[in-house]
Amino acid sequence: MDQINTPYLVQYVRQFGLWAPVIAFLLFTIQAMFPVVPYVIIAAVGGILFGFKMGAFLAWVGALTGACLTYWLIKKLGYTSFLKWFYHRRGYDLRRLSPSIAFWTLVIARVIPVIPTPMINAGAALGGVSFFTFLFSSAIGKIPTAVLYTGLGLAVFNARDVKSILLILALILVLLIGGWHLARKYYNATLS
Repeated sequence: MDQINTPYLVQYVRQFGLWAPVIAFLLFTIQAMFPVVPYVIIAAVGGILFGFKMGAFLAWVGALTGACLTYWLIKKLGYTSFLKWFYHRRGYDLRRLSPSIAFWTLVIARVIPVIPTPMINAGAALGGVSFFTFLFSSAIGKIPTAVLYTGLGLAVFNARDVKSILLILALILVLLIGGWHLARKYYNATLS
């Protein structure tokens, strides 16, 4: 999806009037489950329509809701055959993940947006991560991306202030590099 479609999406959500925040929330929720439309596009729409604070809040709560729904669905469907296949294929039992390692692994996976959200959700559900560990680690890990992507989307799609765009891009870069170093440090500490 490109910038040309953003005004259409803004108009589409705006047409719901007082229900527009609910529709935006649903878009974020669906995007977290089925990421067909880039998150930054929907975050931009949220920021344009509701302002930075409300847009970031909707992005965070909607994405967290979608992640929890995906986790719950996968957990309830019980993919025991997948777990057996994964164990035989990779030699690792996903259900043996330590809760403390799971918490920080999920936080880092959320902060560094490299792994697709549905894969994180599925891995946590199949790995036996408790719902509360999943919820709290996801809530913490999704805050930076919700804030940065809403700000970036607002700045890019309302391209009036190049300085703001560069500042947000620099923050994303710092976040990615910092998260990478934190992940390496934590990973090396767990190996010792």
